[in-house]
Amino acid sequence: MRGWKITVGFSLAVALALPLADPAHAASRGPHVITLTGVNATLGISDVNAKGPTPGDLRTLSLDLRNTREQPAGRVDIVQTLTRQEGDIGTAVKQVVISLPRGTITGLGQTQFSDITDPSSRPNDRSERIAITGGTGAYVGARGTVNIVVLPDFTSRWIISLAP
Repeated sequence: MRGWKITVGFSLAVALALPLADPAHAASRGPHVITLTGVNATLGISDVNAKGPTPGDLRTLSLDLRNTREQPAGRVDIVQTLTRQEGDIGTAVKQVVISLPRGTITGLGQTQFSDITDPSSRPNDRSERIAITGGTGAYVGARGTVNIVVLPDFTSRWIISLAP
């Protein structure tokens, strides 16, 4: 098993709805867009079976979030588990937890890597969409999508759209 720690920066554009507690006004309001930046990223890799990408390998990433005024705004934690490796293409399940001051937003989807165990490897698809599966606090019952755009130099843009 190998462990890696890499510090990188990410940018995150997040569309958040007002609290979901008032369904009477839910249909009349649209999402609110908030731009956040992820900093101090920590990458972890667990190569659990044979050397190189094999099912069961894990890749984690944690980022501190800052708002547009560079103030702390929360954190994003990602766990990717390789479920299938066919030649040069590996498919992983991607779990995301976005922790914000008013609660968390959770997401789930798939991503593909050439080698999930290589710390310099990025997802093969530079634009991914995952489903919002729920949340806590102000985001209980959240639904919608997270669009993730991979940018150069270990940066990425995330747009979270919560359904009203």
